[in-house]
Amino acid sequence: MTGHEPLARNSASMLQSLDKDRFQEQSVGGEIGYFDIVEKLFISKRSMRLLIEELLPTTSGGTAPDRELDVGSLLEKSKARISRNLKQADSLGKDSYSQVFLSYMSRSFLLKNRNKREMMAILYVDLVGSTAMTAVLSPDQFSHLVRIFCQEMSIMISKSGGYVLKYAGDAVIGYFPKDPDIRTACENAIRCAFHLKRVVEGSLNVILADNNYPKLRTRIAADVGENQILVLGSDPDLLGQVISRAAKIMSKAKPNQVVIGDNLFKKIRSDLKSLFLEIEKYGLAETGEIYPIYRSAE
Repeated sequence: MTGHEPLARNSASMLQSLDKDRFQEQSVGGEIGYFDIVEKLFISKRSMRLLIEELLPTTSGGTAPDRELDVGSLLEKSKARISRNLKQADSLGKDSYSQVFLSYMSRSFLLKNRNKREMMAILYVDLVGSTAMTAVLSPDQFSHLVRIFCQEMSIMISKSGGYVLKYAGDAVIGYFPKDPDIRTACENAIRCAFHLKRVVEGSLNVILADNNYPKLRTRIAADVGENQILVLGSDPDLLGQVISRAAKIMSKAKPNQVVIGDNLFKKIRSDLKSLFLEIEKYGLAETGEIYPIYRSAE
């Protein structure tokens, strides 16, 4: 393998690298911007720059889950976004444009690296107790809630240096390429997992409680392994055992817990390892391997 080809990860470079076939420069009412021909939507250049700055990572490094990002600022922005979205009843059935653009970023990355085999950290986050929520919420309310949850999880995955692969019901699947190396990818995934918990506890549940919605609980799982980037028709995807393995070990997480596999645990620094306890050795059906898994120690 010759190494992957990263996407631009700052607002100026991202604006310059937008797909010209999809984002056509236009002027509407004297304001210069881009017409997204897929979404049939005009976005001013200023709005596009603010959107990109909202989604892209801002810093790197740190030795604990709350040091890499200004989590306090992100939580305040998240609360404002959730409050605004809860009031937008006309958005039912539609993804936010943040989610649309994150899907575009992921698709662009995978297409640039098609047919490559890539070591990546994979992260799953899903809702616990969805069935119980459908008993107290209308179908429209529940659908709207899941979309808001997926938006907030997706934004934090991107802010942590990852991409959103897909949505599977009320779960979000993210991936972290080895940029600049696989240890960084693994540590970004770990920090992201704890940031996701902070968003649920310190943002989503705060605003939901104020609006008489039930509190959300999550399970989060992460592991690392090799993936094949393939394109089926025009849709890129990842194929590899690590994706199914992360989904399986997630079943071992209790509500509001993070679980990780041994392959990922071995690649992170000792200060991050100290946040986890080994819970069991899990039998992998595909290989027969006895595989240690770890849970968050909090």
